[in-house]
Amino acid sequence: MSLAACSSQAALPLYPQVMYNMPPPETVKKVQIALRDRGYYASSIDGFLGYNTDVAIRRFQVNTCQRVKPIIDHSLLVSLRLVRD
Repeated sequence: MSLAACSSQAALPLYPQVMYNMPPPETVKKVQIALRDRGYYASSIDGFLGYNTDVAIRRFQVNTCQRVKPIIDHSLLVSLRLVRD
C-alpha cells in the first residue's frame, strides 16, 4: 500500500521530550504476537519494546493509514483488536 492511499490529513508531530509510560511485558508480547500474525514482526516474542517491535509497529501503522507513533497506546491495541474501543 502506498502512502497516497492514506488520508491527506497532516500528521501531528510527536515531541521527543514527552515521556511515555512503558506497557507491561505481557502487553508487549500480545502486540508482538498480533503483529507477527499479520506479517509485520518476525523476531522473538520477548515482551521487550525494542528496535524490531518499533519497526513492526511503524510498518503496521503506515500500511493501515494511521499516525505513525511507535508506542503502544490504546489506539494501537484497538487497531490490532487486542481491546475494544
